[in-house]
Amino acid sequence: MSFQNILHDREDGTVWITLNRPQALNALNKGLWRELHEALDIAEKDKSIRVVIITGAGRAFSAGDDIKEVANLKTPAEIEDFILNYAAPAIMKIVEMSKPVIAAVNGPAYGGGCEIAMLSDLVIASENASFAVPEARIGAYPPIASAIGFYLVGKLNISMMTLTGEPITAKEAERIGLANKVVPPEQLKSTAADIAKKIMLSAPKSIGVVKKTLNKRFKRRDLEHSVMQLVTLLKSEEAKEGHQAFIEKRPPKWVAKK
Repeated sequence: MSFQNILHDREDGTVWITLNRPQALNALNKGLWRELHEALDIAEKDKSIRVVIITGAGRAFSAGDDIKEVANLKTPAEIEDFILNYAAPAIMKIVEMSKPVIAAVNGPAYGGGCEIAMLSDLVIASENASFAVPEARIGAYPPIASAIGFYLVGKLNISMMTLTGEPITAKEAERIGLANKVVPPEQLKSTAADIAKKIMLSAPKSIGVVKKTLNKRFKRRDLEHSVMQLVTLLKSEEAKEGHQAFIEKRPPKWVAKK
């Protein structure tokens, strides 16, 4: 299959899925979300693939959803289509597939990019990586971080990240449990590959059961509820102002309700 927005490389029982919009810091537009889901689905069905590794091209892992594309969604139906038919299927696939997913975070992982890392089974971060969930700064909402973040890093840590939107370093991510290991940039790929090889020493069915058991806390209904919360917020005037302010590189003008 030919992809436009990702690179898809096989290597010793592992498939590397590289988010490949470096000119846009691998921002997640419809095409990238769709192709990520397709690549994960191919990996799930291919018995020769044991481990999936997701990374980013260029200097970023992913800057999150493509703000310009989201800002151009004019109707509630278009907003629902973007979230429910493009982003949500890829999100759920990471959680529900039986094969382990490693996020090899090579640079900034913001918004949806950070949440892809949160959904992954293991996270290896470059020293150049940083993590942030700044959706509230543009009138949006981080559905994954809000639904499962406290399981991963604790309520106080996820509250700090989601309420302030401030980025944290790779070392801080490791400290709070958002990353398993931090390595020099030149060692990121080899470290992720070595961990994949160690995973492949275990039986595939055993790994599948382990992953399913560990992800029991990630309730589909909770994730779906959070996604619908995001859909609702994206229809609001605050979201329109927040996205436009981001595009215009100015502070948003929040208007308090009377």
